[in-house]
Amino acid sequence: MDLERKRNAVIFGPMGPGLLRRPDTRVTERPGWYQLVTPSAPNGVLNEIAYSQVEDAERCIDDALATYGAHGLTFKWRVGPWTRPEDLAARLQRRGFEAFEMRGMVASTSHRIEVPGDVEIVTVDRECLDEYVRVFAAGWGLPRDQEAPLVADHLTALNAEDRVGHFFAARIDGAIVATTALVVRDGFGYLMGAQVLDAFRGRGVYRALIAARLRFLVERGLTMAATQAREATSAPMLEHLGFETVLRSKVFVIDAS
Repeated sequence: MDLERKRNAVIFGPMGPGLLRRPDTRVTERPGWYQLVTPSAPNGVLNEIAYSQVEDAERCIDDALATYGAHGLTFKWRVGPWTRPEDLAARLQRRGFEAFEMRGMVASTSHRIEVPGDVEIVTVDRECLDEYVRVFAAGWGLPRDQEAPLVADHLTALNAEDRVGHFFAARIDGAIVATTALVVRDGFGYLMGAQVLDAFRGRGVYRALIAARLRFLVERGLTMAATQAREATSAPMLEHLGFETVLRSKVFVIDAS
């Protein structure tokens, strides 16, 4: 696996079909630009600029603030080695955005991870979807009124004709205690959004979620797993589990309201 392919998997994996979308999600995709606007989604969910290569950066920032601000939304702007202009991070900071560090990371799906025997990983279907969404919303700090639309969002992904999005839950003593997902891309899988409820951390649940998704990809003949991991939380754990860092980036966040 050459470095360019690894980096492209990290950068472009979270874009395109198979991810959660809502009826009011507007996707703007063109050369040098990928943006999601979802008026019904709070807390930065489904509202982000994932890819930007622009000439008039200040105008683009103004437009983004106006677009999301019109709906009272918080949104994210991903900035990394792919971003143009190169000083976009400094421009966003001057405009009041806050940032956190990310790492783009990859691993071979053949990598094996030891997991505890009391953690069961299940693929999510309609039967367990309501419980999955309750834990998902609680883990990510989303308000209870988002549970019903989240169920609908997940059902759309589960029932897609050309399905590429898959969801997984970790159970301990029969109860779901963690959630995660992945999307299948051309030749690799992109790992997304693992979270473990506070009371069950330190018990190997996160390792079990990683191991299960690697096995899932191997069974489908995919040789690489890619992800973007937050430096303050999952990146060190993934490094310990054998993932390689192929790029570093930042996510800038602002409440545009």
